[in-house]
Amino acid sequence: MQQNLRLIPYHQALAHSFLWIPVFVLFTRSHLDLDQAILVMSVYYFFVIGVEVPSGWMSDKVGRVFTLRVAAAAGVSAHTCFLLSGGSLAWILVGQFFMATSFASLSGTDVSFHYDTLEALDIADEFQKRESRVASRGLIATTFAMLSGGALGLIDLRLAFAASLIISAMQFAVTLRLAEPPPLSVDPLDVSHMRACFAYLRNGPLAWIFLYGAAMVTLVHVSFTLFQPWLTEVTGQSADDLGNTPIVAGSFMAGASLVGAYTAHRSADMGRRFGPVNVLIAMGVLSAGIVTSMAASTHIAIVLVVCLRSVQMVTSKILITAVAAPRLRRDHRATFFSLNSLAGRGSYGIVLLFVANGANDNLTGALTQLSIVAWVTVAIIAITALPLRAPELNRQTEVTTPS
Repeated sequence: MQQNLRLIPYHQALAHSFLWIPVFVLFTRSHLDLDQAILVMSVYYFFVIGVEVPSGWMSDKVGRVFTLRVAAAAGVSAHTCFLLSGGSLAWILVGQFFMATSFASLSGTDVSFHYDTLEALDIADEFQKRESRVASRGLIATTFAMLSGGALGLIDLRLAFAASLIISAMQFAVTLRLAEPPPLSVDPLDVSHMRACFAYLRNGPLAWIFLYGAAMVTLVHVSFTLFQPWLTEVTGQSADDLGNTPIVAGSFMAGASLVGAYTAHRSADMGRRFGPVNVLIAMGVLSAGIVTSMAASTHIAIVLVVCLRSVQMVTSKILITAVAAPRLRRDHRATFFSLNSLAGRGSYGIVLLFVANGANDNLTGALTQLSIVAWVTVAIIAITALPLRAPELNRQTEVTTPS
């Protein structure tokens, strides 16, 4: 188990070395129009729906380490498809399926694996501090990856996918050295497993955390989905002539990752000082404000506001896990988080379908629609939080088995 603690930061760094992110939308936009590019992104979320719950079940019942290996292997397959696609929509969609499998398998399993390892060592009370540190290091790795991916994209967009393929292979190699936490004495074919996970929603704080976790997917991505084509307009370029957009995108995404790394160290303190609910709602307001700024202006100064996007992403993930994990049985955690992610990605996939249908290659109109969705989402999570009492979310409760 001690070796797990040594390897988890390396795995996190490799899993979050997203060299391809600064160029992916630019890559699809160079072959497809805006409507099709948005459609490709929405299809990704629907692919996630198909694999999210099976991956969570696999994590809880087959093993965390096996699921992490599937995530890394799927990453290798995804980048191979993008690298060889030549702009073919069919190959891009196949790559999106493997990418969805990679992210779905990683989602919930990485933090559950960390928490389980600490639990096995009887130091689970250190989770927030340790996870904050791991998340911070992961975001520092993301910073260098964004810069590298942008620089490679300046030469050839495909180079970012080639480098990502190598990173995913290294990630897989690290998972071969991870050890599974002590097994639970549970029936792997327990048909009541899903029902038990849904039963947690009768718990007020967990129900709200589930709602926020689903909403978080929309709030995290509204300011990211169209960032690259928006930045293309900011820099005065076009989809056919990207100019220096890849390196500019990589630089600003790297800046966002650095901001997130700084925030990760302080997320636990913010949660204790202001209360998890208040901090999470504030993070939602921040995300809605970012996409609204993007819809209102293409001034270069707005990019500095966009850099704050990672604050909501990293803070929300840490606080959600810190509140939910102690209230969930270990063999339910990954499935619960996968169900949560499925609800969020499914909802956002539907949002993107509607946006793609009405975009008509109008970037400002699409951003305006996304900003409206963001503010409605913030209103919903704020209103539903009113019945919650702060002590219910701050208290470290015993894990109870839902009936």
